[in-house]
Amino acid sequence: MILSEFRSFVKNSLQQIYSSNELDQLAKSLLMSRLKMDSTTYLLSSETKVSDEILVQLRDDVDRLFRHEPLQYVLGCTSFYGLEIQCSPAALIPRPETEELVDWVLSEVQLPSCALIDLGTGTGCVPLAIKAERPSWVVSAIDVSQEALALARSNGFKLNLDVHFEEVDLLQDLSVLSFKDTFNVVVSNPPYIPHTESLSMLPNVLNHEPHLALFVPDTDPLLFYRRIVAFCEQYLSIDGYVFVEIHEELSPEKKWLLTSHEQSGPLELPEIDKSGVRRPSAIRNKLRSRMSQANAEVAPKVTGKDLNEIEHH
Repeated sequence: MILSEFRSFVKNSLQQIYSSNELDQLAKSLLMSRLKMDSTTYLLSSETKVSDEILVQLRDDVDRLFRHEPLQYVLGCTSFYGLEIQCSPAALIPRPETEELVDWVLSEVQLPSCALIDLGTGTGCVPLAIKAERPSWVVSAIDVSQEALALARSNGFKLNLDVHFEEVDLLQDLSVLSFKDTFNVVVSNPPYIPHTESLSMLPNVLNHEPHLALFVPDTDPLLFYRRIVAFCEQYLSIDGYVFVEIHEELSPEKKWLLTSHEQSGPLELPEIDKSGVRRPSAIRNKLRSRMSQANAEVAPKVTGKDLNEIEHH
């Protein structure tokens, strides 16, 4: 079988699962990887004969893709910020949007020396990409998954990049952590998808990528953001930076949580002044106080009793 024939075989086998544009890119990536071709060679090799050995591998690849397994898991690697990152079901597949997170860090932090930590590192793609661009920085990363850490360390070894990886549960009591110094930069792409959204997710994500790295409880969608804030309160230097990836639809609660250090405290006057006289505006102030307390809870609904008291002052 020649290359052009196998390309047609890939498209015909998977056309019920992927769009035409996706099939073109998928066939190209698959064949370039297995035949070890660059883009130019691929375009000029339509009549190249595919060996029987490679053909067996490619047919197996197509079977796995037909079962919705992600291409990055099938190939065992993906490109991220110019690095080849090994992938496995132990960790989330690095996404292009996370490259923007790396860009953000590198453009904002202009320090000759810097201590940076990645919370929930997965494949290690973020700290490894940053270390490759900033060799003088001291870069660390943590994850709760031993399997993900093994993958991250393997990536670091293969790329010859000195990043320290450590097994840490961000949800545990932070006082037991052993970090001796503070960090100039904290970066994280934490789990943030509520479980209810799994109903609308594609099977190549839902059925193959680790749920531990994807989902948060529906009843506590801010779980990891609160822990990141708590970690920063303890380990971020006073003039440090925090960079986090967030859900596409950022709620007012997350906006408040991520900027809570900038929020002013609520303005609240005592109901009784220094002379022992009840302030006429006390009820109004009480309600304003409720509304000005910028917390992650909905302000209590005004009761009939409250309205009655306001009308009579």
